[in-house]
Amino acid sequence: MINLNDNFMLSNLVEIARGAGELIMTHFRHNASVECKSDGSPVTIADKEAEDYIVKELKRLWADIPVVGEETSSAQSLKPSELSRFWLVDPLDGTREFINNSDEFTVNIALIEDGLPTCGVIYAPAKDLFYIGQLEYGSYRKTHDGDWQKLPLHADSDRMTVVISRSHPTKGREEAFLATLGDVGILKVGSSLKFCMVAENSASLYFRAGRTMFWDSAAGHIIAKAAGAGVFHWGTDTELTYSSDKLENPEFMVVRPKWANLCR
Repeated sequence: MINLNDNFMLSNLVEIARGAGELIMTHFRHNASVECKSDGSPVTIADKEAEDYIVKELKRLWADIPVVGEETSSAQSLKPSELSRFWLVDPLDGTREFINNSDEFTVNIALIEDGLPTCGVIYAPAKDLFYIGQLEYGSYRKTHDGDWQKLPLHADSDRMTVVISRSHPTKGREEAFLATLGDVGILKVGSSLKFCMVAENSASLYFRAGRTMFWDSAAGHIIAKAAGAGVFHWGTDTELTYSSDKLENPEFMVVRPKWANLCR
């Protein structure tokens, strides 16, 4: 069992994520008004309030580290290619799930250093479920009233289980790739919880062909990586990085080591 009191960064990120989650929950299932951003994706007052809170707290504790947030990125002049360290924040990942009254939405916070995530937290406030990860510390999960459990939780299965996006299917690409894998189990899940399922080894593989942004993946990336999974450009062994000024991911895969060779 771990004691987060000896880890200043992770313990504070957990409390920041918890605070953001409490703000989000004041709007959950209360018909929060929905706006459309320029890319057509939805945004609610919960997204905005949670990001304001997270950014304020990060700057209070780490004033020297810039913050790139989903809801403020378009107004910022920050360029990842010019930053050695910065925070990536998705205050409400799975906004569509949130709007549809599903509990599969998360708060994502990750620290990027030299183009790679080194520390991160994912909090699912409607589930009161935490995942944390740091390279030198490992990855852990904490359920409501439970202890921190080291990841992965499960041993490898003889049958691959694939987790895919519930709200963002890329059917042609998904179907073609799944056909190459043969007999696999398929789960549909919202938000960054898909990364967490691979981290805990309740899923073998998560792949994504549709458009995603840095803040969608960075926290899940480090949690999966510190739990022994790989996070790669689709079909390669090249790790996903976070140094493009477009803030946009290529197609990628998150995979447990047992199955990595089948995905290249």
